Amino acid sequence: MRTLRVLLVDDHDGFINAAMRHFRKVEWLDIAGTAGNGLEAIERSEALRPDAILMDLAMPEMGGLQATRLIKAQDEPPYIVIASHFDDAEHREHAMRAGADGFVSKLSYLQEVMPILERLAQGEAS
Repeated sequence: MRTLRVLLVDDHDGFINAAMRHFRKVEWLDIAGTAGNGLEAIERSEALRPDAILMDLAMPEMGGLQATRLIKAQDEPPYIVIASHFDDAEHREHAMRAGADGFVSKLSYLQEVMPILERLAQGEAS
């Protein structure tokens, strides 16, 4: 399994810190960096070139959908998973239309995101 470089994007420090505490225990995950909004996510995606971005849907300044559209326009864009408390068909559809590769509920974040990251690290998802 290859090491997967991940950028965490969320405007709540508590959420980022909780995710990082878990991800640091996973030997094949490397947290490339964090961002607090979509503008920072775009900048850090270009600078850090992560394999995957785990991005909040609703953030100040620029939300996850607009940031996803702009990041997916970059050369060799990363795999992007949108995370949201708003877990319904409409929000999932908006995320997919914006170019997201996946969508997870924040209510079951780790249970949903870990299998996605494992598949990426094993080269099974593109």
